[in-house]
Amino acid sequence: MFRFFLGALVATLIGGSASAATEINVLYGLPWLFKETHETIAREFMAENPGIKVNLLAPAKSYEEVVTAVLRGAVAGSVPDVAFCGTNLMGVVVDRALAQPLDQFISDEKDWAKQGYIPGMLATSQVDGKQYGMPFALSTPIAYYNIDIVKRAGGDPDNLPKTWDDVLALSEKINKLGGDTKSMFIHWQTTGNYLWQALLFTNGGKLLTEDKKKAAFNSPEGMRALTALHDFSARAKMPNYTREQGRQDFTAGMLGMQFSSSAELTLVTKQIGSKFELRTAPFPTPRLDTKIVSGGATAMLFAKDKDKQKAAWAYMKYLSGARAQTTMARLTGYIPSNQIAIDTPAMLGDYYAKAPNARTSLQQLPRATAWVGFPGDNSVKIIDVITDNLESVVALRAAPKDAMVRMEAEVNALLPK
Repeated sequence: MFRFFLGALVATLIGGSASAATEINVLYGLPWLFKETHETIAREFMAENPGIKVNLLAPAKSYEEVVTAVLRGAVAGSVPDVAFCGTNLMGVVVDRALAQPLDQFISDEKDWAKQGYIPGMLATSQVDGKQYGMPFALSTPIAYYNIDIVKRAGGDPDNLPKTWDDVLALSEKINKLGGDTKSMFIHWQTTGNYLWQALLFTNGGKLLTEDKKKAAFNSPEGMRALTALHDFSARAKMPNYTREQGRQDFTAGMLGMQFSSSAELTLVTKQIGSKFELRTAPFPTPRLDTKIVSGGATAMLFAKDKDKQKAAWAYMKYLSGARAQTTMARLTGYIPSNQIAIDTPAMLGDYYAKAPNARTSLQQLPRATAWVGFPGDNSVKIIDVITDNLESVVALRAAPKDAMVRMEAEVNALLPK
């Protein structure tokens, strides 16, 4: 009888302890980049915080799908407690009063200044001056070079292209090699028109007017950006295939250059292995003082229950903390948002000292500008409209000027009046 009573008591205590854990549902996107990272961080967080259980929901394919899932969940009553939104899409959920502001949570932190969060990085997760996210993974676009192909084509590996004219010149040399070797590919289909914004901003252009009521990219600067995309196909003979195919060709050693987010660095490096020498370099720009887009994932709070909010906030702080940021940076190619992680030798200090390819994105941060999103209910649809028009230029079905006029009209028609 005593053994039965003792066993029942232990079971009750264990069961009570388990039931006392606060569970939070977490949604993230881009599993091909983030799966190992999120699973590792969630596991480490729960080991340190046994009173909180993190349920990682089935990941979305893109940041657009993350936001769409949140909007659908708001209707169905199944919004995740935390979701990793693209910094360009934060306004979509803030405008609908779905996301919880974090300013009060931050002000309640007694040692906030000592936790290493970089103010400039925190600013990327603000909307209208309020903190709505904790920055998790930010990137800048960079250039990836197959140095073996560069050498075979007569290029100088110690003087890699700095402008798009340089890229086109090297592309012509690479294309003369023949066989399966191709010159270059830019990941123009990247989520949120990220690489289109990179081309636009580095040419000095703007995406929207100051009041965000009209498109502003139909300008001389915008035409230079769109013409560059046309020239990649017409002059550099860039294949019109998916970004996945582009990455596969590059990591297989068939492509001389690719231009993509620094987020892919670890993945690309692993896939290349010892097949060829990889070097990264700054994103080509007309001038060294032009702005370069920076964006990525920010953790946003949607829980309304106070206990879940408390647990979610603990997790969000941890995500941007030194240990988690070290894990994230090493497993991807994103830039850490925690200065302690960057400065501590055992975390990322020694890592960056020994990894020049990883330092490239960090070096571009002084020129970084925000990844811009579109206001209103059609924000995701506008992204698709721009992608369709870019594809018409890449496929050489439309001249840059014609595509620009059409793209401007279609975007303006979808913006709030």
